[in-house]
Amino acid sequence: MRLDRKILGNAAVSRVLPYLLARYVLAVRRTARLTVMPPDALDVARAEAPAIFTFWHGLAMMARYAIPSDLPFVPMVARNAAASLIAEAAGTVGVRTIRASGAQRARAQHKKGGATGFRQALRELAAGNSVMMTADVPKVAQVSGRGVIQLARLSGRPIIPVAYVSRYGLRFNNWDRMVVDLPFSPATLRHGAPIHVPADADDEAVERLRRSLTEELDRITQDAYQRTGIAKKFTPGPTNQDLAADG
Repeated sequence: MRLDRKILGNAAVSRVLPYLLARYVLAVRRTARLTVMPPDALDVARAEAPAIFTFWHGLAMMARYAIPSDLPFVPMVARNAAASLIAEAAGTVGVRTIRASGAQRARAQHKKGGATGFRQALRELAAGNSVMMTADVPKVAQVSGRGVIQLARLSGRPIIPVAYVSRYGLRFNNWDRMVVDLPFSPATLRHGAPIHVPADADDEAVERLRRSLTEELDRITQDAYQRTGIAKKFTPGPTNQDLAADG
């Protein structure tokens, strides 16, 4: 779903939309009947923090609640118009953001602030703040890029794969299969096991871990769909793992 740039550019609309979006997300969480799996997932996350919490792009809306509420964190948010709305919504509740995203090609990655955002993420982790970021690189859904693996390698901090799935939601047929979660919904928060990347990991090891992360994210996301009672709505990622090899 693409937001109209004219609407987002309207001064009056741009002032009120971030506030409304932030309150809507909060309302979805407060009215959800949430199951956390494994039951000790949030305790494990606290013990591993600061960590890199990563998820599929289409499930970004509620991903903030995969992080324990007492942990400081900084989400990575793209620079496009729709993402600016998300960043401003985060700002209304006191959450700072890293404005950057990955890309398939180096030129596009530079334009999207990938390198700058990567360095900022390293600083945040060194300062004790967790980082929240999508694993898949536009516009290939459910195939992890290398960026999250390299961030873990250079920072020495673990990756925690996560998925938040609501039974009731609007599901779109765009590149990332975006979901807009609805209030008063049963939901499942699913964490995977922390992934530690050795500092001396070579290209082959990084590629192997990238593929493993892709498989783990699909596994826990599918499990969350099943536990929430909507197993048939889960769509697995592409079998061609080379699609995001440069991400």
